[in-house]
Amino acid sequence: MKVRIIGAGAMGLLVAARLFQSGVKVELVARTLGQAVKIRTDGLKLSENKLQIEEQDTILPVHAYTIEELLSQNSTLSIEVSSVPQTDASSELKVRSDSSLDSPDYILLMVKQTSITDELALELSKQLTISTRLVCFQNGIGHIDILSRYIAMEQIWIAVTTEGAFKQAEHHVRHTGKGLTWLGSAQPDASSNMDMQILQNLLNLAGFSTKASNNINSKVWNKLLMNAVINPVTAVLRVRNGVLPRTPAALPLMRSLLDEASLLADMLGVELAADIWEQVILVCEQTADNHSSMLQDVMAGRETEIEAITGGLLKAARRLHLQLPTHSAMYAMVRSIEQQIEII
Repeated sequence: MKVRIIGAGAMGLLVAARLFQSGVKVELVARTLGQAVKIRTDGLKLSENKLQIEEQDTILPVHAYTIEELLSQNSTLSIEVSSVPQTDASSELKVRSDSSLDSPDYILLMVKQTSITDELALELSKQLTISTRLVCFQNGIGHIDILSRYIAMEQIWIAVTTEGAFKQAEHHVRHTGKGLTWLGSAQPDASSNMDMQILQNLLNLAGFSTKASNNINSKVWNKLLMNAVINPVTAVLRVRNGVLPRTPAALPLMRSLLDEASLLADMLGVELAADIWEQVILVCEQTADNHSSMLQDVMAGRETEIEAITGGLLKAARRLHLQLPTHSAMYAMVRSIEQQIEII
């Protein structure tokens, strides 16, 4: 069983490490050559925070590549990079299209939502065989529309996770909070099948609590609302998730964000969990030591996912002539932070 993980951010590193530990053949695709070389040279370091147990670090010899290296190698991709003869990229694509021998069973797409472009979607379509499934772990909405222009909907799955992870270095990830992962088909009304059961079992064996859903869109929106409530507030206040429930002045702000987004979901006919407010607080508590992905981006001087998360809600609201004043304010504040650190 081979799993290719595209994206070596916090979650990509965490999933790669855990799957590798459980015996899965893992290919990790990093954005930069520097990160890929660092992981190949020093190994992927996984830190586990466990209650009442001293922190445990593990170094794992995970194979890491850049997308350019991936395309330049022949069908024996799984051997060491240094011993792989270079081939023409176009012939490599033909090999991958015609044979499933060296193709991954699953491609886990773990780049940020803002990184999913037509160019990336086209490249991903060339890495898929008829039996390969693309599993999307993105926050926000809108990226499935881009991917489905190049990839059949029945090959696209969606994953929604509340696991917490923090990338301490290019080759070092810390598991900061245990959560729940849902899997479902991007194709409307599709049910889970044996292939999905296999991936569910792989993730469970790797230590991730994983379930299949026949209504993944509802899970996407539940996660979207949680992100829209937690991430911008942590980014603006520059605090970890666990600080929010303990900050009295933050709670009504979070509640207002949730109420506005819940109204939008209701107008769109999206079913939300009845206890979504309690879930928001629970996620904050379960990932108390975690820096949200948006806060991690702000701290690192990177562009955030505010456009995909809050911006996605605002776009959907505008189509319905609905005002979301609290979200508009949070959007403006995070965008202002981005502009101050000269991202744009």
